[in-house]
Amino acid sequence: MKVKFGLKLWSTNTDLIDQAVRLIDEKSFNYLELLVIPGTSISQFIIDIPYIIHIPHHKFGVNIGEASKKEYNIEKVNESITWADKLNAKYLILHAGHGSMEDAEDMLYEIMDDRILIENMPKVGIDDEKMIGYSPEQIEKLLGERSMGVCLDFGHAMKAAISLGINYKKYVNKFLIFEPKVFHISDGMLNFEKDEHLNIGEGGYDLGYFSECVRTNPSKLITLETPRLKQKSLAEDIKNVNNLKMFYGNNEVEENDEIDK
Repeated sequence: MKVKFGLKLWSTNTDLIDQAVRLIDEKSFNYLELLVIPGTSISQFIIDIPYIIHIPHHKFGVNIGEASKKEYNIEKVNESITWADKLNAKYLILHAGHGSMEDAEDMLYEIMDDRILIENMPKVGIDDEKMIGYSPEQIEKLLGERSMGVCLDFGHAMKAAISLGINYKKYVNKFLIFEPKVFHISDGMLNFEKDEHLNIGEGGYDLGYFSECVRTNPSKLITLETPRLKQKSLAEDIKNVNNLKMFYGNNEVEENDEIDK
């Protein structure tokens, strides 16, 4: 399998759909990772392009680590599953969240979809939340005997390693045992433990090391989670993906717009 790059949009970004489709047609990106915002409509996204769905996270009230939100969590996860069905999405990505590991495990027993991937978290949240799923051991516990996979967010793993005061490369390596189905990538600083999403090349991360992690992994789907200061344009996304492609040889990058190959 060759490396394939994903463009990240929210379901509120309907004004960017035409640009996104053009970039996929031009092979700048291979798929669209779509974050489903509660209360939005799927209608404009019913397009014949490859999709991955991102389930809404705690910013939108979904947090599997809070038992009090279980009913709402399940409702929103099921809504995302419906979107995935209609868009023929390959995977659905779910944040491990914050709060209680026990509540999160209990919540996951209520979800029955083999396409779901658990995304690792930083150790400390933006608002000082106690995050869960920040370590390989916690991810393994959340997966249990379930037939779910893993989305490895490099930035989240980096931040957890900084919080723990350990070598980030050795820490990231431990997540590779799960053979992640999808990777999330952005840049960031090595002296700050909270989540950042800097442009490729603007931080201190060893992006060459990240490319080696992807290169040795069976699945090579990489979604960019870089900033977009000009909300009406995807020019920054193009610059970021081109900067990232520099770490791969021409024969390593997939030009097909299918993500099953």
